[in-house]
Amino acid sequence: MSQYDQLFPLFYEYDMHVQTIELVKAPGVFKGTTSNGCYSCKKTAAPVTRLLYVSGVLRDLEQRGWDGAIPLLYTKIDEPYVKHGEEIYYVSEWEESVSISKANLSNWASGTVVRLAEFHQLTQNYRIEDPKQVEPLVDALINRWQSWLRQLAMYRDLANERDYASPFDVVFLANHAFIADTANQALENLRIWRRRHETSNQFRLSLIHGYPHPSHTVMNENGRIRLLNFDRTVFDTPVRDITMMLRNYFQVGGESKTATDLFEQYSEVFPLRPEEISLLQYFLQYPERIMRNLESYYNRRYEWTELYAVKRLEKDLDRLVRLNRWTNQAF
Repeated sequence: MSQYDQLFPLFYEYDMHVQTIELVKAPGVFKGTTSNGCYSCKKTAAPVTRLLYVSGVLRDLEQRGWDGAIPLLYTKIDEPYVKHGEEIYYVSEWEESVSISKANLSNWASGTVVRLAEFHQLTQNYRIEDPKQVEPLVDALINRWQSWLRQLAMYRDLANERDYASPFDVVFLANHAFIADTANQALENLRIWRRRHETSNQFRLSLIHGYPHPSHTVMNENGRIRLLNFDRTVFDTPVRDITMMLRNYFQVGGESKTATDLFEQYSEVFPLRPEEISLLQYFLQYPERIMRNLESYYNRRYEWTELYAVKRLEKDLDRLVRLNRWTNQAF
């Protein structure tokens, strides 16, 4: 008996008879092996409406000849997901990927930005009934940035009031002014951008992947990239994707010169307009990852050791400095 026996019926919905099921990534990514090949099965928190829409788009793009993503498979009743009690799963073909390391990081990043650019270009204003404006999305981001700044002040006070500061407190307080200044400048720039463009509705929207990262792609030995895991896909400004891509690239050790090459490669497929480039600058400037980590540490969201938390913060500060230096030089 397998500890994943409860998952076997899921594959029956796809007319598949799996021989073995193994957990490949906790908590919810599984690999099912059949006599005809292997398949990925993922437990998802994405809403059903998103799965239906995104799977339909991916199927349409595949029929049009685009092979830049691993699409969701459909069940016998033509649905891209299966409900198992209160849980939702989807299945896709299993494709092996080479490990991403410092040696092949630039190859991965180059292939991924091109795939993102293709995805954005192919889905630009895909839903014609949606207004061609990005202002409501920017308004939501401004509110979130303001909320994080209020939390930043609260965490500063909390760290200052402790009788015995933790090592994390010490690093945070030493860099608080830099974090706050960087965040406030990005927020003010975004507000100015918002006021400057409030009468325009010519902004492009497209489907974005949501989290372009090595763990959400597969790369074969020839460097061919395919995107997977579209759980966070929404209709948004494509700037959001390229922002996350560049952040993740620097976070895993990417170099400034290659980052410039990546932006140029993206632009060859999907050139950003001047107002979108400005938006990209402000998105990159904001210390979002640091804000999330401060929130996680002080709210005890994860069981981090003190050493891990300190090293994570120090690394994020270093990456933010490098990213902002590149942003100031590139644009």
